[in-house]
Amino acid sequence: MTRYILPCAALLFALGTAPSYGQPNHQQPILPVRPKQVMPVVLHEPGWELSDENIVDMLHSLPLTLTIRRVEWHAPAMSIDLTVPAPNTSRTEMYKNIAEILSFCFSGTSNVQQVKLRLMAEDPWLDTRHLLLAADAKRHIWDSALYRELRLTGEAPLPDYIKSKLHVIETLLWKDRFDFPHQG
Repeated sequence: MTRYILPCAALLFALGTAPSYGQPNHQQPILPVRPKQVMPVVLHEPGWELSDENIVDMLHSLPLTLTIRRVEWHAPAMSIDLTVPAPNTSRTEMYKNIAEILSFCFSGTSNVQQVKLRLMAEDPWLDTRHLLLAADAKRHIWDSALYRELRLTGEAPLPDYIKSKLHVIETLLWKDRFDFPHQG
């Protein structure tokens, strides 16, 4: 199926940019081009088998904004650490990265049953890392609704039912940085 995507995309692009012969030449106003806000959408083909041979290529294809610091694959469990490079990294960005990794593992592969994920704050000046958040997710709890919830939570704290399903542990550093008191 994926071998047809590139030729089809090239054909659609060519058709969309080809000059229209036989059509009247209407002058279109020239407008400045503004970059569009694009939400990355990953269509994971179900059934891929994760292995030592393909793990790097498969993880590299994900639309992650955080850097993968460490990955361990011991079938059927994957452990992954993501680096949070700056204190101003948003919760939204972190939640989206978590959603993409879990979606890839549980919707895009057939053999990942568990994902142990950690978000690590990194201080490049001191060359130290500190745990912010950890999750231990299982395939049987994953569904598209949970994916949507993670992506749409925004800057709000994770709802308790998501924390419970994903076995999320928030460290004191996370709470100090990201849990703001409610303004009344």
